[in-house]
Amino acid sequence: MRNHPFTIFAVLLVLLPWTPVASAQHATGNEQSGNPLAPFERLIGGQWHIEGSYQEFEWGLGKQSVRSRGFFVIDGDPRLVSEGVWFWHPQEKKIKGVFTAIDMPVVFFDYTTRFEQDRMVSELLSFDANGTGTAYVETWEFTDDTQYVWKLLKETVGGVQEVMSATYSRTH
Repeated sequence: MRNHPFTIFAVLLVLLPWTPVASAQHATGNEQSGNPLAPFERLIGGQWHIEGSYQEFEWGLGKQSVRSRGFFVIDGDPRLVSEGVWFWHPQEKKIKGVFTAIDMPVVFFDYTTRFEQDRMVSELLSFDANGTGTAYVETWEFTDDTQYVWKLLKETVGGVQEVMSATYSRTH
């Protein structure tokens, strides 16, 4: 049986007004039950800058995810170079993240993230365009509400080595 366009429209007309109510109830339920993404709250809003680039973070639908975008600033103009999302994986019971990038040696990032007091720790797999992966540990240490120290670490034969680090500062 084929759905008549009017029937589909009528169903949508009935359901859509309830969507915001259901979403609000769902979001409230998560906050009361302890949203595992709540520690991201300190990143939401404004821009987080280091020399030549910045990041922006915002809540996804119903605070069920955190969206992130990364920009390079070239000749004063921002250029979007990465974007992705962190979310709570209900089966794995872990915060997962997936990100894509352009104009970088890496094109895909796969995150598993946890929070330890004022520190965000991610096990990170990065992949180049050929599918070659590299494992890292990434840490974000919050010094206050306006700064965090970012470090990218790699396991080597000689132990864990810092590959890169920077201090990000928030601007509004």
